[in-house]
Amino acid sequence: MADKKYLIIKEKNDSAITYFEYDKIQGYDLAPKQNVKIKDAINVSKVVVINPSLMHKVAKRKVDLKFKKLLQYVTTIFENGTNETDDETGSVYREGLNEIEKFRQEARNRYFQYMKDEEIHMTEKKLEILEQELKMRLFYLQQIYQYNYQEEYTKEGKSR
Repeated sequence: MADKKYLIIKEKNDSAITYFEYDKIQGYDLAPKQNVKIKDAINVSKVVVINPSLMHKVAKRKVDLKFKKLLQYVTTIFENGTNETDDETGSVYREGLNEIEKFRQEARNRYFQYMKDEEIHMTEKKLEILEQELKMRLFYLQQIYQYNYQEEYTKEGKSR
């Protein structure tokens, strides 16, 4: 089956035929949900948004949703803290730092080009706050571990 390309135009009475070079159009690529079982529906594999204001809104919404998920993940880390198996290594906090960095890189590569500078700055500030809190808790955990380690070895000595 040949690839068919459609152009959706808001104005109904426009009888002009427009040609677009689809390969050269710069826009925001969206991938719709897969396997939607609706009768009389068109299967779409890719949507390119060209309108700058719509690109901005879609990118902002995606960043906000992903940030909320990240915030929920970090909040559960803060609430649970470190459990018995993780109390000395702090791997939960390191995973949180990795997730923050992963989100930061994804946002820079995919979404920030479509967002306003002040929104980018606010997102970066929020990420920096989360990152500083995780680093502080990890540092605190390392200090406790180091103190306990020193106490353990200073108590040991030559026994006679």
